[in-house]
Amino acid sequence: MSTVIACTAPPALPQARPSPTVRELWVRAVGPAGPVVGASVCAAAISKEERCAATAANGYAQLLLPPATYVVRVTPPAGLRLDVTRQPVDLTGGDASVSVPILGKATIAGTIRDDRGAIVTGAQVCAHATSDETTTCAKSIDGGRYSVGVRPGIYKLEVASPVGARLVTQWARGRVDSFEADSIDVRSRDADGLDVTLQQGFVLQGTIRADRDGRPLEDAEVCSQTLAEPLPWDCERTDKRGAYRLLRPPGEYWLWFIPSDKDGETLVYQKYDRVETGVDATAYALTADARLDVALVAGPRIVGKVTLDDGSPVSGAQVCVDTPFATGRICREAHIDGSYAVATRAETYVIQVLPPRDSRAVATWWRHGRDWTDADAVVVGSGDTRVDVVMRKGIRLSGTITTVDGTPVESAPVSVNDARGFVAGAYTDHRGRYELAAPRGDLTVDVFAPRISELQSLLGVPIRADVDMAYDATLPPAAP
Repeated sequence: MSTVIACTAPPALPQARPSPTVRELWVRAVGPAGPVVGASVCAAAISKEERCAATAANGYAQLLLPPATYVVRVTPPAGLRLDVTRQPVDLTGGDASVSVPILGKATIAGTIRDDRGAIVTGAQVCAHATSDETTTCAKSIDGGRYSVGVRPGIYKLEVASPVGARLVTQWARGRVDSFEADSIDVRSRDADGLDVTLQQGFVLQGTIRADRDGRPLEDAEVCSQTLAEPLPWDCERTDKRGAYRLLRPPGEYWLWFIPSDKDGETLVYQKYDRVETGVDATAYALTADARLDVALVAGPRIVGKVTLDDGSPVSGAQVCVDTPFATGRICREAHIDGSYAVATRAETYVIQVLPPRDSRAVATWWRHGRDWTDADAVVVGSGDTRVDVVMRKGIRLSGTITTVDGTPVESAPVSVNDARGFVAGAYTDHRGRYELAAPRGDLTVDVFAPRISELQSLLGVPIRADVDMAYDATLPPAAP
């Protein structure tokens, strides 16, 4: 028979008791808002009967138990958005009093169908937290229903096809990437009825090889961009055999084949159909499953070294090469000694160098240009062309961009300007965070609303940048 004693506060632990075979355990259930009243507190030892009690107004419950090691399970009352919690407790050495933190619980739920209206079972539904890197996933079951249990917060939802179903992965709702996805706020209430329709697609597959020796190119990128709407490039990488596989909705696409950083030091990227410039590219009509094999050729190179103004190498800097009127921008990473090599074609280029993450090097155009209009031209012929780039050392500016209700704003452009104009910029990530390197001095900051949003931009905020600093901003809703 279980022994339950109702109480409002834990008394002092007694020095002696009638039976030395009984221990007193006090458990306090504490949720995000304070003590949890009416929670069921149960303790079970191995091969022993479970004993339970309910918490009182101050969140405490008392159990009288034989000496042993127990697992205490605290179950919040039905209807509260709190999770079941378990915690080990050792009563072999005497009485104990423990506080058990109860975490919040929320649910994102809905139904998955395809574009013909049929329910989809086995779809992988993942909720990505905007506050950190936490991802929680579940699968749709009979009736196409899914339910993802998460902590209260703000999320973005990614839905992937069941194996073999050939349904195109999307972000809820109807988006190709997280920067366009809806923000799902379950801080104060659950989100049910978040239904998603997955579109049927076709498979484009093939292999990428080097033209000269036929070797397969691992880690090459195969990128597509639909002609149907202004969306960014969507890319996949090749495996060890040089094989790739794209699942895309039916339609017309630009295709771009880009060698890996290693192979890109000798091989030139290519656009469909076997051309090196975007203006000469041909649209590819994907109306059924298809195969497309590609061979990449060698080309002349731009080589050099990236250093700071104190002479130290800038490892990991992205050296980006393009024609003054964009025909296919390509970026390669500088090695640990700052050296780089970019294979390209005979042409006239401008070069932009972007700093690595966490660096204080300020992005620049060769030589010290502020944008492509005042960057020096680089003429590439049949052989290697050397271009060494020197970057200024500045300060780190970072911060978080949110809406008035605290929702992180993803893909918001953040620009820093001096008296002459733009000097540095970055985009916010899924947590609303941005980081960039800026020159020292008097600056202004512009935060622009993302392309898909109903927010106002915040422009011309003055700051003084002498050391690393933070700048956070809140974007108000757009005027009705």
